Amino acid sequence: MSVTSSFPDFMAAWNRMIQAVKNNQSILPDLSGLVGPLEALLEEAKSLDAAKAAAKAQLAQGAKRTRTLVPDGRAAAARLRGALIAHFGSHNEILREFGITAVRRRRVPQQPNPPPPSPTVAVPQPE
Repeated sequence: MSVTSSFPDFMAAWNRMIQAVKNNQSILPDLSGLVGPLEALLEEAKSLDAAKAAAKAQLAQGAKRTRTLVPDGRAAAARLRGALIAHFGSHNEILREFGITAVRRRRVPQQPNPPPPSPTVAVPQPE
């Protein structure tokens, strides 16, 4: 006989035991005081299992919806960003309040100060 370890295995074993007791009721003493509580527990286990299955399905449905929400939200946010930029202009600093980086003028790098001219040394000319 194998070891029962999972919840469905327990439920199946309990169901088989209850059915076997009902089928052999004629040769067994009155076990209704013992079968009744097990039947109640089995019914509760079945309803709990059904609730778990429904919750699992709902969780899967929620995860599926979450996967579709992200691209939809990104598209809606991009449209709103575009409308805000069209309204305020791409250079307006108010866009920072909406999390949009305003376009700024390009900084022209300043030329470093030229090095001072080196003193000229007179080179003697050959005669």
